[in-house]
Amino acid sequence: MSKPTFLTLPAELRLQIISYLLPQPPESGFLQLNSPNAALGLILDAAYSSSQHISLLLTCRQFYADFTPLAFSSTTFLIIDTFTPILQRFFTLQAHQRQALRKLAFVAGARQFREMCQWEKWPFDMASLALDELTIVLHRSAHWHYPSDFTSDIVSLLRRLRQVRKLKFVRNGANVKGFFKTWYNRLVGLMLKEDHRQRYDVPGGPYLEDTWWEWGYDENEQSFELRAVERKPVLEEGEYMEWVKPRVQRLVRDMEDEEEDPDPRARNGWP
Repeated sequence: MSKPTFLTLPAELRLQIISYLLPQPPESGFLQLNSPNAALGLILDAAYSSSQHISLLLTCRQFYADFTPLAFSSTTFLIIDTFTPILQRFFTLQAHQRQALRKLAFVAGARQFREMCQWEKWPFDMASLALDELTIVLHRSAHWHYPSDFTSDIVSLLRRLRQVRKLKFVRNGANVKGFFKTWYNRLVGLMLKEDHRQRYDVPGGPYLEDTWWEWGYDENEQSFELRAVERKPVLEEGEYMEWVKPRVQRLVRDMEDEEEDPDPRARNGWP
């Protein structure tokens, strides 16, 4: 009788064993940097390679056949090339590989923001793509970002975007005009304002969002998250105002804290 090997184990058992090896720690692809006077936040890890994390697929054909969906769904894929269109990079993958993607991060400048704002309903206009995490990383250079130029378009996108469970924006030590947290507060404020307008002020309404988002800012990371939840049902305006009241109060507190900052340079990562 031949000696059993890993490949002679039942497929379900092989998958269970490999599943313990593949999960990545949170914030894979990033480093947390701080200075004595300010939190610089999450910074792209130049040494990170998603291909190294899925290298076990090169072991043999059986590994590739068995573990591709699990390996791709467990790996954060980081796109740092800001010159090649992201959609073009997707088509270097086979269809089953694209469908297995769950965590994606890409570096964004003004062009990437413009392209993102033009998505219809799906991330990158790909209905087959269902992401647990989509991270937008601001391009770090001597140039300045003007994210406020895209606030209105991003709010419109958020109302129609589907198949993204968590959307995250990371400053990545980039220069942001108007300050990164200020933009976050303005974005959330416009989300609330536009939702009320579409429900109660637009003729022919209410027009409900496809997705509602809960939000949170991380000072240490210099990032913020939007988590997708089920859209709210049709409510009487008074009931809606009671529902939204604690969210507005939290936003007001965040804005007041921002305005009371004795050294506003620290909000943009100045030492």
